[in-house]
Amino acid sequence: MEQSDFIVLLNKIPSEGLEREFEIANPAGAGIELSVPLEGPLHARFEIERLGGEIRVSGTVRAAVRLECSRCLAPFTLPVEGEVDAMFVPPSSAAEGEHQYELSASELDVQPLVQGGADLRSLIAEQIHLALPLKPLCRESCGGICPHCGREHAAGPCGCAPPAGDPRWEALKKLTVP
Repeated sequence: MEQSDFIVLLNKIPSEGLEREFEIANPAGAGIELSVPLEGPLHARFEIERLGGEIRVSGTVRAAVRLECSRCLAPFTLPVEGEVDAMFVPPSSAAEGEHQYELSASELDVQPLVQGGADLRSLIAEQIHLALPLKPLCRESCGGICPHCGREHAAGPCGCAPPAGDPRWEALKKLTVP
C-alpha cells in the first residue's frame, strides 16, 4: 500500500462523499508510526465528506496490539478500537482557530489540510495510541509478581518473608483509642 493511498485531496471528493477502507499489514511501510507492535493487520474504515473548503473524516480504527502487563510483566495481546471524528481545515483557519462549523465534544481533532488534502495516517496512529490503556493488565485479577524473587503470585506463595513494617509507623501502633 502506497503512502499516497492515505492522502485524500479536497478537490477529489465528490459531493456524495467517499468511503475508504484499509487493511494494513505493515504500518511502518505505509508511513504510520506506532509505539506498540501489532498482532495481525490494522483495520481502518473512514467516511470522508467535503464541507466547503474543509474535510470531515469519521470512522473506526481497529487492531490487536502486543503489550506487557504492568503487574506481572507477561506479554499479552489486547484488541483496541478507536472512533475517528476529525476536521481538516485550511492552514490559516487551523492556526487562527477559525472554521465554519462548530465542533461537538465527540469530534477529536482539527487538523490543517496539507497540500490541499487530508493525510489519514496521522488519524490512524492517533486512534491506536488513544485506545491504549495507561496500565495494561493481562487480566483484571492479575496479582503481579513478588518484588523480591520475581515469582508470579498466581503460581502460589513464593516463600519470601512478608515485608517488614516501616519503623516510622511503630509509634502509632502504641497508641490506644479510648
